[in-house]
Amino acid sequence: MKNLQTFITAIALLFPLICFSASGKPLQKDSLKKNKVRCLIISGYAGLSQPSGNLASDYGSFGETGGGLHFMNKASWIFGLDGAFLFGGGVKNDPIPNLRNPDGTVSGTDGADAVFKVFQRGSILPNAKIGYCFHQSKPIIPGNSLGGFTLISGLGWIRHYTYIQDLSKKSPQFSDNYRIGYDRLANGPLLGLHAGYLFLPDHGKLNLHFELGYSHGFTKTARYSFVDSSPPGKKRNDGLIQFRLRICFTVKSRAENTSYYY
Repeated sequence: MKNLQTFITAIALLFPLICFSASGKPLQKDSLKKNKVRCLIISGYAGLSQPSGNLASDYGSFGETGGGLHFMNKASWIFGLDGAFLFGGGVKNDPIPNLRNPDGTVSGTDGADAVFKVFQRGSILPNAKIGYCFHQSKPIIPGNSLGGFTLISGLGWIRHYTYIQDLSKKSPQFSDNYRIGYDRLANGPLLGLHAGYLFLPDHGKLNLHFELGYSHGFTKTARYSFVDSSPPGKKRNDGLIQFRLRICFTVKSRAENTSYYY
């Protein structure tokens, strides 16, 4: 796994140089004519993430939802920003073992058992993107003259934590002042590389972008832990295998100043 992560990190860092060299190759006249398009892409997406490393020890699979703003220039380079909200219920480790009674319950202020739930929460924000769209002279999907296969690297900031929801409202241990000592917040830079397929027909209203890739978070714990008294700053190894489906709204502009709005 470490060798795979090192390889992905190296490719993500070198990817802009690789694509720049590839884009210098001459294009056929028909392809050049089709690719003379600037395109603003506004997207919303949903996805599924499978954690690896320390993240997999803490949580199971979780969902992603977010949006982004990207620009594809005439040379088929893609630049943009996006952000995501992370959510899930598969918390593997008990965040409050020191608060439990011998029978596993947690007592509220009235002496009754506290009622609570735990969730995984987080965000990837901001996330700067640079990539390339490899147009095809004969698209595998008819009519997809402006889209094609994509390879996009990203550099962002990830934070994730365990959220404790106090349903009974009778547990001072779960108040905002104390809950942060149990949430295991971690954050840090995130480097990712995603391959995909952009469906961007010249005259169509439905624009989609499928993405599959890996992101690695160079994270550290960010709070003092009430459970084991560990200070913040402990390094982690957080990985995410991600699948995303984007629905895109686009504004396309050709060299002859003709615009299409979808």
